[in-house]
Amino acid sequence: MADGQASKKSVIKKRFPWGWVVLGMIAVAVLGMGMARKNAPIQVSTNSPTVYKAGQRNPLVTASGYIVARTRATLSSKVLGRIEWLGIQEGSRVQKDQVIARLEAPDLVAARNSVASQLAQTELDLERSKKLVKEGISDQASLDRLVNLQKQQAAQLKYQDALLESMVLRAPFAGVVTQKLSEVGETVAPGSAGGANAINAVAVLADFNTLEVEVEVNEASISKLKKAMPVEIRVDALEPKVLKGQVREIYPSSNRQKAVIIVRVVIQDRDSALVPDMGAKVTFLGEPYAQDAIIIGREQVVKRDGHSFVWAAENGLAALKPIAVLAENPIGLEVSGLTTTTQLIVAPPEGLKPEAKITVKAK
Repeated sequence: MADGQASKKSVIKKRFPWGWVVLGMIAVAVLGMGMARKNAPIQVSTNSPTVYKAGQRNPLVTASGYIVARTRATLSSKVLGRIEWLGIQEGSRVQKDQVIARLEAPDLVAARNSVASQLAQTELDLERSKKLVKEGISDQASLDRLVNLQKQQAAQLKYQDALLESMVLRAPFAGVVTQKLSEVGETVAPGSAGGANAINAVAVLADFNTLEVEVEVNEASISKLKKAMPVEIRVDALEPKVLKGQVREIYPSSNRQKAVIIVRVVIQDRDSALVPDMGAKVTFLGEPYAQDAIIIGREQVVKRDGHSFVWAAENGLAALKPIAVLAENPIGLEVSGLTTTTQLIVAPPEGLKPEAKITVKAK
């Protein structure tokens, strides 16, 4: 009896397809997971378009450059000599004609004193000779010779004073010392080349009241610029502060290697933190907008059948909204067909379809 029941169970076990049942259950589970994943909302990121209010100026061109001083000089001595005294350091503020350095000149001082002594003696002899001529003791020719000698020695004394003055280095204008290039005891010489290439120079002086921004503008954009047009200046060291300025000069020459033209911009909002060689970005502003303008990124525009669209999030669904591109500026594209509250989808995933369920990622 027991053997018969065991034999019956063994037959059932062999005939019933348990393996297929397990495989079927796995297939159903995988299919269910796939359907659930397919119907799950797609996670996306969104942002709002940039809005320029009526009256705000239209940004036309942006360019990068550096702050420079329009009035700047590398100071060198007039003659070869050794520095005896130096009255400046980096950051020193000096006034026009202020003495900033003196060179050793003992030989010139001795020569000047010798000429001065000779001139003093000649002037005494001249006064004595005038009295003798009046008394008839001396002749007029001797007096004339003394007059000429006095004039020669006076001229020699002026020459010696000029030589001594050449041993003194004065500030040609009021400004700030940005670099000290020599120390006391070093020999300096007249600069054979101007600017930063001057050899054996003493210091670099800049007038911070003439600070401006020098930028390189692409040749294709230069036609949009004109003198005195307003600009916005963003200096890396002052972010997020925005300075106001205007175009001072558009250089009448181009760099053939870079295909750019130099433009100088005056800084109207002075800031004590500004120094030469700081990096800056300039946005050249056009005419004010007559009405509110909506700007979106170029990468957000989708082209289909010759028409322009953008992906937007509406009530948890993806929507492909038609737009019209009105103009282009450095920020992006000026468009119509959107509102200021439209939530644009950033970097839409491939295969995204209209009315697909979406969920916005937390920012």
